[in-house]
Amino acid sequence: MRINLNGPGAACVLLLSGTLVAPPPASTADPPSRCAAEVARAVEEQLAKAPQARFIPPDTLSYGDGSEVITFRPPSCGPARRSAERDCDGDGVLDNAVCLYDRRAFEGSRQAIKATGARRLNWTGVIMSIRNDRPFVFLVKKSRGDDGACFPSGEGYGNVSDISEQRWVNAHPSLRRCP
Repeated sequence: MRINLNGPGAACVLLLSGTLVAPPPASTADPPSRCAAEVARAVEEQLAKAPQARFIPPDTLSYGDGSEVITFRPPSCGPARRSAERDCDGDGVLDNAVCLYDRRAFEGSRQAIKATGARRLNWTGVIMSIRNDRPFVFLVKKSRGDDGACFPSGEGYGNVSDISEQRWVNAHPSLRRCP
């Protein structure tokens, strides 16, 4: 089956059990808002980079049965109006997550990570804010082997532009304190 994703009202593609499935087309009477169009474009671009996700309408991709969840919030969608104290545990993200945001002050698109251990991030967005709701430290790294930047349990950091290009994470229960 061939699916055209370049036309108006194109929806994002899902990968479920190895089969591509397109959500129902949008109504042609109501053109998509700029926000919806940018979310669809961001989802499409993310699926091109890491296609093994499950789409959760209207703006979320889930990897590894929810071990990594990306919720897209482009600037055209307006402020997310999130509370750093509750956002990382809300919106379908289970307890003990670490949330990475692509804008300062916990705004913008959010990547929530629940899996432990070292792993490469699926998301390639810039990291500008972090909230660690886990009971142990969380490390963000440039490569799997470097020391990384350490974030203690229960802490939120609204401006972490100095680690914005890091692409590896390590959340391991044996790490109890930041060095």
